[in-house]
Formats: sequence, C-alpha cells, structure tokens
Amino acid sequence: MNLLKIAIAAFSATNIMTTFSYLLSASYKKLFKEPVMMNFILEGIGVHLKGKWHKLGGWIAHYVIGFALVITYEAIWRYTDVKFGFLSGILFGVVSGLVGIMSWRAIYLTSIHDDVSRRSYYIQLFFGHIIFAIAVVIAFRIFRYDPISKIEPYL
Repeated sequence: MNLLKIAIAAFSATNIMTTFSYLLSASYKKLFKEPVMMNFILEGIGVHLKGKWHKLGGWIAHYVIGFALVITYEAIWRYTDVKFGFLSGILFGVVSGLVGIMSWRAIYLTSIHDDVSRRSYYIQLFFGHIIFAIAVVIAFRIFRYDPISKIEPYL
C-alpha cells in the first residue's frame, strides 16, 4: 500500500467529483455542492463550527470520506479476486453511489434542508460517485500504481 499515491488519487478524484457537483449546481440552479451538504450533516448531528471552520468543516469531511473510499477500493482490489480496472471502478462507483444515497436518506430522516431537491441530489450523487471511482482508476494508472501488485514502485 502506497499511502502517498492513494492520498493523491483520493484528492484528485474528490476534486473531480466536487467540480461535477458544482457544475451541475450552477447549470440547474439547485444545491448539489457536497461540502455545503456536509455542513448540513455536521449541524444535524450537533457539530456547530464557528468562523472559518464552518465552511472548512464540510470540505474536510468530504475529503476524509473520499480518502476512506479510495482506501476501501484499494483493499478490495488488493485482497480479493476483483480485477483492477475501469469495469471494477465503475462497479465501485455504482455501489458507492447507492451507499451514499442510502446514507443521505438516513440523515434526512433527522435533518432536512429546504434548499435541497432530494431526487435531483441523489441522481447527481450517484453519477458523481461513478465519476469519482473512474477518476481513482485513472489516477492510479497515471502514477503507475497497481493496487494488486505486491511490489510497489515509489512516487
């Protein structure tokens, strides 16, 4: 496991997913921005950050979740018979998207925000996770990181 390459892949994929959500948010004039949505979750669970931390909290949570997803993908590729590649990446994106939707649905049972169109948000969240997972595969390939290989080249 090469944590530096995993961190770079997670950061890059999270940036691409976030760009996707911000572009859709602007195009459709709906609230799809994950860092903003993460702030709603933090407030919903009683975490009320002040000042600059109020906006940063959502961003930090978003990147931490992205990193956790990439660690999970890497572990599945490394320790199972799942082949590393675009097909498994798309499958991971589909599963991550469905888990994301289920998580948001559970959260919305306790905290609903009026500015959010749930159905539209879930659709973009689903496709955003597929984009995220494909970006992870691309990042790993760019850095010549094979999560299945027992020999890991350094960055």
